[in-house]
Amino acid sequence: MRNITFSEADVQAIAHERYHHPDPRVQRQMEILWAKHLGFTHDGIATLAGVSRSTVQRCLTLYHQGGLERIREVPPQTPRSELDAHRMSLEEILQAQPVRSVKHARHLIEQGTGIRRGLTQIRLFLRRLGLAPRKVAAIPVPPDRTLPEHVQTQAEFCDTKLEPRLAEARQGLREVYFVDAAHFVFAPFLGILWCLTRLYIRAASGRKRYNVLGALNAVSHKLIQVSNHSYINAESVCLLLRAVADAAAPGIPITLVLDNARYQKCALVDNLAKQLGIELLYLPSYSPNLNLIERVWKFVKSETLRSTYYANYEDFTTAIQQCLDDLPTRHKAAMDSLLTHNFQTFENVSFLAA
Repeated sequence: MRNITFSEADVQAIAHERYHHPDPRVQRQMEILWAKHLGFTHDGIATLAGVSRSTVQRCLTLYHQGGLERIREVPPQTPRSELDAHRMSLEEILQAQPVRSVKHARHLIEQGTGIRRGLTQIRLFLRRLGLAPRKVAAIPVPPDRTLPEHVQTQAEFCDTKLEPRLAEARQGLREVYFVDAAHFVFAPFLGILWCLTRLYIRAASGRKRYNVLGALNAVSHKLIQVSNHSYINAESVCLLLRAVADAAAPGIPITLVLDNARYQKCALVDNLAKQLGIELLYLPSYSPNLNLIERVWKFVKSETLRSTYYANYEDFTTAIQQCLDDLPTRHKAAMDSLLTHNFQTFENVSFLAA
């Protein structure tokens, strides 16, 4: 096969069909022929096309036997697995009882069809059904309230209180800050890494923590913060209120959106807010999805802490503070994308059956 020659017409057809043929299998074979025309070795062609050397040899043999017409004769795809004949019934089984692992799926499939396959085949079949490993998420709901009631309460809060103030903020008529505290414990933040073998990180005692109470401007994304190494309390909130008042433009009303933490909802904080002319807007209980600054804390943990080892507490706090300081510069594009005024709602979600 090393002496194959291509006519000018075939070269033009190959150059066109390697991108534009409707069947991707033909495109791949045209890619092999194109690499052969350019003089690559069979090993080089296999690497470029992402196929085995035997596939390259088979394609060139087909071309030698029948030219491009032989290459274009792609047989119709047949069912790739005996399991495809049971697709509808297995979809119902797997939707009614989501599986925890591929082994669990193999057990259910064998029970339902009598067919036992290897784990790799089961995994491929699950993906053909459109299934994928997805982390189960939790919806925070007050113990004395049902989900529809909680969703309705959040919707009313957004429509009647939060969105009107955000609309004024976008027009420059009001400053809206989202307030919350993050407690970064000096302990491992585990994450997922692509690596050859499982990696381990050293675990600190977890007795030290870096507390950051922040106020995030809903429009400019400016972060005003008060931090310490002990506790966040009402006095910390008062320090934050004064910092927000000092940073605000004169004559512009200020609204702080807060959760219902006790140290934020007390007489000391309420009286100081009235003195400074700051409106305190408390979120419905169990509504972290409506607090914009929660996204910042999640970003900082992902960017700085997950799967990362710090030898001492000072390095740990320095990394967190550096990330916070870089939000308006290095991370500005990420913040502009992340901090939109689109809030998670739970009207149409799927629940795991009890």
